[in-house]
Amino acid sequence: MKQSIFKNLRQITFMPIIFPVNCYVYETKNSLIVIDMGMKGFVKEIEEIKRATNKPVEMLLLTHAHGDHIDGIPQFKKSFPEVPIGISKRDYRLLKGDFSLDTNEMPGEIKGGYPKVEMPIDFTFDDGEQLADILVIATPGHTPGSVTFLTPEGFAIAGDAFQSRGRLAVSGDRVNSFPFPAFATWSKETALNSAKKIQHLDLQLLAVGHGDMLENPDKAIEQAVKEFEVKINGKKN
Repeated sequence: MKQSIFKNLRQITFMPIIFPVNCYVYETKNSLIVIDMGMKGFVKEIEEIKRATNKPVEMLLLTHAHGDHIDGIPQFKKSFPEVPIGISKRDYRLLKGDFSLDTNEMPGEIKGGYPKVEMPIDFTFDDGEQLADILVIATPGHTPGSVTFLTPEGFAIAGDAFQSRGRLAVSGDRVNSFPFPAFATWSKETALNSAKKIQHLDLQLLAVGHGDMLENPDKAIEQAVKEFEVKINGKKN
């Protein structure tokens, strides 16, 4: 495991060289908020952060339902049985085995790996909800219910809406050195629209599911959006 810190946000990375998967711990004045729990090994790191900061874990929030972002939940629940776990109402349907699409959603296969066991989810949330200090922003595309969490400092914890491993890329834009997020993306067009939504936020930091955190990401996001838009439009033409 590797840890990186930017102000009051910690990034914990599993297999940083080969196949980086990230978990985040956001430190507020009185507590810790964990975001994503893809590997059971993250739990030991969180226990150590809890001891070091002497602050309780307030909640675990999930950016989306893919296994590499939630498979560590059973171990987390063993260590933190009283901590509530939340996921978007839309992606909660995926955990229940409902892979149907709504009439307003783009057609296409909902891809990626999902857990084979029931996950203990305590609550769900929708776009625009405020969870403690964190704003929920719907950023579908990778999955129909993917979300980005925005902190008051301007940190966007965006799950797989972008990846920074290899290069900064919108979900669905294949990066040859690390193509896995693209392989698991449901709707490229929807992902592009969500990336544009993130682009218009006033961000100090972009934190993603796979790859390093990116400070002052505006120009890099603009370039990633532009490159993917050209690829999508080129394929349509």
